[in-house]
Amino acid sequence: MPMVTVIRIQAKLPWKCFAGRGGNWIGVCDPLKLTVQGDTWADLMEDIGHTLDAMLKDLLKSNELDTFMREHGWTAIGQIPAQPKSVRFDVPFIPALMRAHDPPGVVRQQD
Repeated sequence: MPMVTVIRIQAKLPWKCFAGRGGNWIGVCDPLKLTVQGDTWADLMEDIGHTLDAMLKDLLKSNELDTFMREHGWTAIGQIPAQPKSVRFDVPFIPALMRAHDPPGVVRQQD
């Protein structure tokens, strides 16, 4: 099994999270224009991480990662390899819990 290089990213990425009508969980990241859905809260958190990792791998493959990171004010901790093979991105994100009847501007920080 090849060794995986973990690339840690310095970023503060807000996600608005709420329970959907069907009982699933939905996360919306306005800065990245992403929406992710999971069966449970734990699934949603995992799926957000996988989505961010896949997005950054695609940007690395297309040579757009440096531009994207500069535009969003993100920095990598350590060196980013030129090849996306065996790379995993670790991006911290901030889930904020919203209630079903909250207006769009109201966000509650998850404790």
